[in-house]
Amino acid sequence: MKRLDKWLDDIADLHQNRKHDQELEALILNTPTELWGPEVNETQSAALGYWLDGCLQIYLQTRYNAPEKAYQYLQFAYSRLQQVACNPTNELNLRDWCMKRLQHLAVLSLEFCNQQTQQRWLTRSHQLIEAHVHFMAAQSWNETRKDDQGKFASSNQIH
Repeated sequence: MKRLDKWLDDIADLHQNRKHDQELEALILNTPTELWGPEVNETQSAALGYWLDGCLQIYLQTRYNAPEKAYQYLQFAYSRLQQVACNPTNELNLRDWCMKRLQHLAVLSLEFCNQQTQQRWLTRSHQLIEAHVHFMAAQSWNETRKDDQGKFASSNQIH
C-alpha cells in the first residue's frame, strides 16, 4: 500500500495546486495496481476519486484543441472502470461505484461526439451507444443486489 499512499499524495498535491500538465498525465497512466481492488479502503476510495477527476481534467483541457486526445481519455477512464466493474473478485461497492460512473462517462462521451462536426464522430457515437447497451445488459446491474448471505448490499460509499 505504500506505493498507493505515495501516488495519492502526488495526485492530491497536483489537484490542490491546480497543476495540469504532463505530470498529471503520467500519474493517470501509471497507477498502482492496488488502486483497482479487490477490497476498498479509505486510501483507495480517495485515490479512485482523484484518478477519475484527473482523467476528466485532461479531457476538459484538451476537448477543443485536441479532440482525439480528449476522447481517448474519456474512453480510457471508461475502460478502466469497466474492467474493475467486471472483476467478480472486487468488492460489490467498488463494482457498483464503477458502474454508476460508467453511465456518466457514456453520456459525457456521447455529448462530446455529438458536438463534433466530422462524420466519424457520429459513427463513434453510434458505436458507443451499441457497446454501452450491450455491456450494461450483460452485467444486469439494475437488479437489486444482495451479498452472499442474502442481505441487501451495504451502502458504503466510495468518494
